[in-house]
Amino acid sequence: MTGKKLREPVTSPYAVPESSQIQTEVITAEDIQDLHPATVWDVFEQIPGMEVSYQGRMHIDFGNIRGSGSYGVILDGVYMPTTTRILAMFPTDTIESMIFVRDATALTLGPSTNFGTSTGASNQGFVVIKTKRSSKLEGGLIGSYGTFDTKKAHFYQGSKTGNFDYRLAATYNSTDGKNDWYNASDNRSFLFRGGYTASAFNADILYYHSRGERQFQRGRIMLPDSKGSYALVGTLDNARWKIDPMTYDTIAVNLSKPWSEMQTTTLQYAYSRLLVHSIQDSFKKPSKVTERDQDTYNQNAGLQHIVNWRSNTLKVGGQFLAYRSPDGVAPDFGKRFSERMYSLFVHDEHRMLSDKFTIDGGIRVDRKYYVDSNISGAPMHEWADPTYAYALGASYKLSSFLTLTGRYAYTENSIGDYQVSADGSSLPPEKRSRYEVGILANIHASFNPWVTFYYYDTKNQKVRAKGDDPYKPGVQSVYSYIDPATGDEVNIVGASDVQTQGVEIGISGQIFKPFTYHLSYSYKTSDDGEINSSMAHHTASTRLSYKHKQAFANLSAVYVSGKEKSARSSSAIWGDAYYDLDDYTRVDANVGYNWKIFGRDTRATVYVRNLGDEKYATRYVTGVYYDAGRQWGVQLDFSFFR
Repeated sequence: MTGKKLREPVTSPYAVPESSQIQTEVITAEDIQDLHPATVWDVFEQIPGMEVSYQGRMHIDFGNIRGSGSYGVILDGVYMPTTTRILAMFPTDTIESMIFVRDATALTLGPSTNFGTSTGASNQGFVVIKTKRSSKLEGGLIGSYGTFDTKKAHFYQGSKTGNFDYRLAATYNSTDGKNDWYNASDNRSFLFRGGYTASAFNADILYYHSRGERQFQRGRIMLPDSKGSYALVGTLDNARWKIDPMTYDTIAVNLSKPWSEMQTTTLQYAYSRLLVHSIQDSFKKPSKVTERDQDTYNQNAGLQHIVNWRSNTLKVGGQFLAYRSPDGVAPDFGKRFSERMYSLFVHDEHRMLSDKFTIDGGIRVDRKYYVDSNISGAPMHEWADPTYAYALGASYKLSSFLTLTGRYAYTENSIGDYQVSADGSSLPPEKRSRYEVGILANIHASFNPWVTFYYYDTKNQKVRAKGDDPYKPGVQSVYSYIDPATGDEVNIVGASDVQTQGVEIGISGQIFKPFTYHLSYSYKTSDDGEINSSMAHHTASTRLSYKHKQAFANLSAVYVSGKEKSARSSSAIWGDAYYDLDDYTRVDANVGYNWKIFGRDTRATVYVRNLGDEKYATRYVTGVYYDAGRQWGVQLDFSFFR
């Protein structure tokens, strides 16, 4: 993506209004191939305003947008509430595109409040992942081998005949991890995508199955214990946890009926199931082995009607989400968790002055129904207060290359028990006003800068607070504690009025034919001392790509600034203790060559991850979880067909 940003057609259920385009980033399959990511999280890190944390224990890996934490993930129409466990295993070779919408006020995509999870409150954006469909006869095999006995095998085959198409892919990923770190993983997956495309009717179906295991990396203890002793500092924590197996199945159906050139109706339905078996013991012998099962089930359906005439696009629709976990959501194992959400929205976008000036507005209402109590797990059958979202936007093209945008949105979010208050009471609703302005300049194919300024004024935002550790009698005034049954961190929070502001800047272009580049920088800050001190204020990313005849070379880099108070010892009753996290620059690179064997396309790649061997960490729970350092490997892609 080098010039104008790629975008969905207005009749797509994933389309965003013109005033949100500057907050939208599209990563194509070619971009992903150039990045050569280990997991999709390596792609997430390239997005302005996105920050990724690794090894979140039972939630594994997760990210946040603009410091606000939550975002929705949509996979071919499947709204995925359990992404923190699934995404690291999802095969990147099956992805056609990833659409990152940093604006949560794109009201037609999904709910404005988080759903089916025990972390986070209001959504700050959405990530739409679309898998590949075949447009011709194709097939091939991809194999790679790298450091720590890391192996990958990916087979795909597909075809298109008339109005019908199909594509299937099978993937195997495995790594032994670093010695003594207990960070191995293993996963096998199968994906089928089929479709029918015609002028009168469109349909496609997705089936995805994944089964594997993942060990939770041992934390390196860097803070003193509750008595102030440094005896264990520098050693690996003895906790031994893993998920084995973790099985995920999902099926989704997307139907679209164009009634005329102006009117289209889209129906989506999806069902998914995540089965997790966790095993906990200790590297100390003898040790007690604790095994737990956690099964979660999710359904979602959406109906949307679009009326698109010359100067106006009207969208009306509704969504239904259902989430059920008989064994509870981590860290609250044993508490049955079940909720549903019902949503309605209407959005209108009007174009004027020969499409130079665009205004849009919309309303969305989301309402949860608690089948079971989100506190006790007992049957509840009660409605939560509705969550409202109102949005207004405008876009004006000052010239053939300069565009100005502005948006305002208000959301009112009824909060459940996603985090724990100090006294066990429920938290008041969060009320947030969002203001955004942007400038996009498509000056030349070699130079396309843009900038976005945003300001959030939030009433009753959840902030860090102190309370008692329920698992350690007498341990008081802590900000968080570890659930011994899961090893997960539970945060104690209060409610406060908070202002957050930031800026995001990007430049992209193509210099001559062989060289393309993408540069981005983001800055964010908050007037709440605790939030501000635990926030990485500066992030930046770089993607450079060079292609000459059959040869290619790619380089990507991510910079994340340090935090003032990165990790606090949760049990330091004698006083607070801190360990610095982030403050790193990670560089990845790959080089390769394309040629033909027996007339078939072949591609060889040599890759290096963390070229500078940075020993950085983004998370501290049972200890600090360092990156494994420099890794390298080779990959061979071979096509079966000409």
